[in-house]
Amino acid sequence: MTDERSARPNPQQAQQALDTVAESHRALAPFVRSPGWLYPAQGVGMSLFIIGLVLFTSHGWATVALGTSIIIFCVLPVLQTERSRVILDVYTHPGSRVLGLLYLAGFAVLVTGALVVHALSGGEWAAYVAGLLALALTLVCGPAMDKKLAASIRASH
Repeated sequence: MTDERSARPNPQQAQQALDTVAESHRALAPFVRSPGWLYPAQGVGMSLFIIGLVLFTSHGWATVALGTSIIIFCVLPVLQTERSRVILDVYTHPGSRVLGLLYLAGFAVLVTGALVVHALSGGEWAAYVAGLLALALTLVCGPAMDKKLAASIRASH
């Protein structure tokens, strides 16, 4: 009697297994999307983070904004995991990684720009403008990353 687990598949069996995996990926693609509340909540967290960070030394309430943003960032992954059927990270998956990196770079530019403008001019408006831009960036890039990820999964073999 032979042990079937140790037997190597023939080329036809291997191809059939690969085709089955590819079909499973394609069938999964329409279900890959983040909950509708995720990116607005993330955008609010990003905005509060920038505003809190930039105005940290000049306003006492900025500490609350910064703390609230950190709480949002900690709670979002837990809520998404418990409420979603399929969790794929849009920031690390090869199909959407470039767009995710561009999004994070854009956020870093907004933070840096707001800190520099505020330090040079003292204008609080820089924090608020950067916060609004971070919200807009998140609302645009988040769904775009989801679409890119779904297209990548749909096209995978």
